[in-house]
Amino acid sequence: MNWTKTIELLNLLTEPTYLYAAGAVITLALFLMLLVRRQPNKIVAYRTENGRVMVCRSAIVELIRTSCEQLDNVAKPIVKIKVKGKATHFDVRIQLKSGGRLRDIEQTLQRHLRQNLTENLGIEHIGQINIVASGFKSGRIQVSSPITGKEQEPSAALEAVAPPEPALTEELGEKPI
Repeated sequence: MNWTKTIELLNLLTEPTYLYAAGAVITLALFLMLLVRRQPNKIVAYRTENGRVMVCRSAIVELIRTSCEQLDNVAKPIVKIKVKGKATHFDVRIQLKSGGRLRDIEQTLQRHLRQNLTENLGIEHIGQINIVASGFKSGRIQVSSPITGKEQEPSAALEAVAPPEPALTEELGEKPI
């Protein structure tokens, strides 16, 4: 195949019918990807002989958020739910506050969430509960000693400031210090 035939073939693909078909295929592919990645609205908690018992996603998210809020060193939980087969997996993204130790928080939170999801909502097939530290929120920094010059003592720095002139304070209507 020579260059002229290749260029003619590429020019043929720029016709509107081919462009519309390519746009439709790309749109369909994006729609299918969004459909597959979508989180479920309801999760099967358990099955009985009479049918299935389901729990809304919002109830699960609320339970996980309130559980995270009970811990002092955790802020802004974000929950993602994945259902694979019969098991329901959870990704909980948290922000650690100052003084929080991830190892302690992870163990406490996973144990608490597994217990609450099983006992309160009745979810039988709980898979992994992944805890992801998505950020760290630092606390206030406290100065342990006053910041002064290298050669000045703290009391010498205070004495170096001259008192205000009496005439100036009377003009402003303020009492002298």
